[in-house]
Amino acid sequence: MEKVTFGKVVGFVLAILFALVIGISMQGLLVQPDTITNERTQDTLRIVGYAGGLAALLAWWVQGFAAQRGLVVRLLFALFVFVVAFCSFGGLFRLIDSVIRYPNQQDWSLSGMYWTSQSNLITFVLDMLVPPRPAYAALILTAAFYLAWFGPRKPAMVAA
Repeated sequence: MEKVTFGKVVGFVLAILFALVIGISMQGLLVQPDTITNERTQDTLRIVGYAGGLAALLAWWVQGFAAQRGLVVRLLFALFVFVVAFCSFGGLFRLIDSVIRYPNQQDWSLSGMYWTSQSNLITFVLDMLVPPRPAYAALILTAAFYLAWFGPRKPAMVAA
């Protein structure tokens, strides 16, 4: 079993705070309803907040696999894990939202739920990319940099 050190506790607390900052930032944008009138955009912002927070925590936990590598490898690993987790959680939350809001419009068969989940994942990713939103790109890059810089690190093993 791994030792719990002060650095690991502080790092995990920082990861939780980072996840909270992502969620609160997206919720903060929703406080001004006159700037965002489109209901779909408001739903996307909520989903981005929740998905970003969970993706940050998951990426922090998985970052231990790259802890013995250099900064660039940790950065690329964190970027990959965060993007995959972020999009996956975003698609999942959009699926949950559509199932809760429109339960009678769902095809509850196995293949129907599969295609619905695929559709919601693609919709979430397209909402993030079209039109280009630099804030989301900055969020993703900042999360990857944060995880690489402050994430778990171990000394490199040297083969004798």
